[in-house]
Amino acid sequence: MVLLVAGLFVQLDAVAAQSLLRLDNADFAVSESSVLPAESPLWRSTVLPHRSDRPVGQDLTGYWYRLTFDAQDISQPLWLLFPKLRSGGSVYVNGLLVGKISEADAATQRRWFRPFMFIAPPVALRPVGNEIRVHFRIREPLTSFGEVLIGPEQSIRSMYDRLLFWENTVTEVAGILCLIVGALTMLIWVRRRHESLYGIFSACALFWGVRTLVFRMPEVTMDHWVAWRFTYYFTTAGFIVFITLFLLRLSQCVKPVIERFLVAYWFGGCAVFLAIGVAARPAMDAWWTLGFLPFNFYSVLVLLLYARRTRTPSALAMLAAIVFAFALALHDFAVQHGLFGLEEFYLLHLGIPAFLLVMALILLERFLKTLELADSMQDQLAARLADRERELLRSHERLRKLERLNAIAGERQRIMENLHDGVGAQLITSLMLVKGGRAGQSDMINLLQDCIDEMRISLDSLATEDDDLLSMLENFRARISPRFSAIGLKLQWTDNTLPDSASIPPQCSLQILRVLQEALANILKHAQAANVLVSVGMEGESLVISVKDDGVGIDPSIAVKGHGIGNMRNRAERIGGSFAISGSDSGTTVRLSVPLSTPTQMVD
Repeated sequence: MVLLVAGLFVQLDAVAAQSLLRLDNADFAVSESSVLPAESPLWRSTVLPHRSDRPVGQDLTGYWYRLTFDAQDISQPLWLLFPKLRSGGSVYVNGLLVGKISEADAATQRRWFRPFMFIAPPVALRPVGNEIRVHFRIREPLTSFGEVLIGPEQSIRSMYDRLLFWENTVTEVAGILCLIVGALTMLIWVRRRHESLYGIFSACALFWGVRTLVFRMPEVTMDHWVAWRFTYYFTTAGFIVFITLFLLRLSQCVKPVIERFLVAYWFGGCAVFLAIGVAARPAMDAWWTLGFLPFNFYSVLVLLLYARRTRTPSALAMLAAIVFAFALALHDFAVQHGLFGLEEFYLLHLGIPAFLLVMALILLERFLKTLELADSMQDQLAARLADRERELLRSHERLRKLERLNAIAGERQRIMENLHDGVGAQLITSLMLVKGGRAGQSDMINLLQDCIDEMRISLDSLATEDDDLLSMLENFRARISPRFSAIGLKLQWTDNTLPDSASIPPQCSLQILRVLQEALANILKHAQAANVLVSVGMEGESLVISVKDDGVGIDPSIAVKGHGIGNMRNRAERIGGSFAISGSDSGTTVRLSVPLSTPTQMVD
């Protein structure tokens, strides 16, 4: 695209140049004299653009150039356009100074990468035999003097603007864009260190941007010339080295030995120039730069084989771009060394941005593929997570079913154990007494009443839905009170409302009722009491049930070793509570305390 636009401007320049007078033949002379006579033997003819070796042995060399033309109309001023006046100098028309551009001197090196235009007033013109003389002093190894265009202001200015745009503006913009793109890519590489191509590309862009801006600096003081030239060599070689590394890495060819040698050759050459200085410039320009070519050609060959093997668009585009860039580089090398009579017009600064653009597009393609891969992996991960969630839901549902089945089985087991330990045990005892003939009518009534009590206690503990212990205690009291009244034993019952936060599972309630049942049964059988006091209440965060009678008391040995008392103590421990019994001549007190603030673990 850059070359197409440049070609379009070249065509426009060619059309505009048809109305201009083009001077491409001149005489030149090497002389420090401020004035040269027309018949001096120093004058020699040449074809413009003129580039030849400067005489050695002196720091600055003076040059004179002489061109002649005829003017058809001298009533209007003519304009002179110098597309290439690299060394500056003084411009005379028929002996009249019409322009002066700063040239190299003892303290400063100057090179101008831009066109210049000057006006030749009518007073300085004549119809035939007009003479243009240009004098300048140069320090560069080669002279650089291009053709001269003469014409009216509008045509000259139009061509001047186009030349200035391509020679100066485009170069500066390209250099700044390289620096910006290189810095942005460097930020990406810092976040993605494993992507070496991003770091190599950023180095290429940064080196080329600095190289372009440094190389085209118009003025450099001689005190800083070595540092300036060192920067030029360092950035140029750095660009070549990283381009080579980029091509090798892009082709999936990693050669540590070659990479280390390139870096050593790069730093070594720059160090030698820094140590020797100006005297090392011819060798640096002629031989040191050419030393990179074998490695460049090798990287291109590797890329060619890679493109042939993979046939990916990125590899083919990179191959075309590198061939194009090499062609421009060879052109600029020939221009720099004055080969083939080429005009000093450098093209690499136009081609390299296009080459870097291809590199950027390749990296962009890799970046987009990475994003696509990340999106694909994310979609796959999301699908896997969805499958896993569905599997977990199914597993959870199976677990809930299994828990329900286990709860049902556990509840069945508990009911069977309650029936076996409670009602079953009472029925077996009754059966044994009847078979042995030891049970009278009153005994049978008591045994059957105990069976009924056990059954009701079990049913009460299973039937409750709101974990209300007081309601179960009230039912138990309603059943047990007639038995006490029947034998003339006064039963007093006091209870307090439990807190709303108290929740007692049925298993826990069953153990409490059985402890209370055992305590009252013992009073009926053994206490010989007249009064019984049952109290239910809260002490702190514990439920406390106390059963107190005024009977004969209890033997201390029975309180420790009694089977029934042991059962009550075990039941209290199962629900995380405590059991205590004390006796004296004035009666017996049974105390059950169950904490409600912490969950209890029960073994029925």
